Amino acid sequence: WLALSDVHKETTENIRVTVTPFYMGYRDNSGSNTYWWRYCIRLENFGDKAVTLRERNWRIFSLSGILETVRGRGVVNQEPVLSKDNPAFQYSSHVSLQAPSGHMWGTFRMEREDGFAFDCRIPPFTLESKLDDPNEKEPIIGN
Repeated sequence: WLALSDVHKETTENIRVTVTPFYMGYRDNSGSNTYWWRYCIRLENFGDKAVTLRERNWRIFSLSGILETVRGRGVVNQEPVLSKDNPAFQYSSHVSLQAPSGHMWGTFRMEREDGFAFDCRIPPFTLESKLDDPNEKEPIIGN
C-alpha cells in the first residue's frame, strides 16, 4: 500500500534529481508508532561530461523535533556513473520517523570526469501520513 504524494525536481550543474515519496503506513510498537515512507530517486545527466555520484548527505527532520544527518559513500552500495551512453540512474530507499510527518533534503556529491566536484541539490520534500477521513485508522505495516 503506497500513497503517492508529490514529485519534486531540482537541477544543479546539468544534473536533475527527481524525488517521489510514498507513504507506506505505520507500525504500532507498544504504544509508540513508527511511520514509514519509501522514496524513489532519479538522477539524469543533461551535460556533455560523465559524472560519478560519490557521496550522499541527507537531512531528515521529524515533526517530533528530531533532526538527523545521514552521510555515506554512494547510494544503495553503488557509485553510479551518468554518461552520454547511460545518462540516468534510479533507485529507491525508505525512511522511518517517530512522528506522522517530517521533511527530507540534502545533496549528492558529484565528480565530473575532469575531476571537478560539486554538490548536487536534492529537492526538499515532505513526509506526510495523509488520511481521507481523520477517524479512519491508518494502514498498519505487517509484522
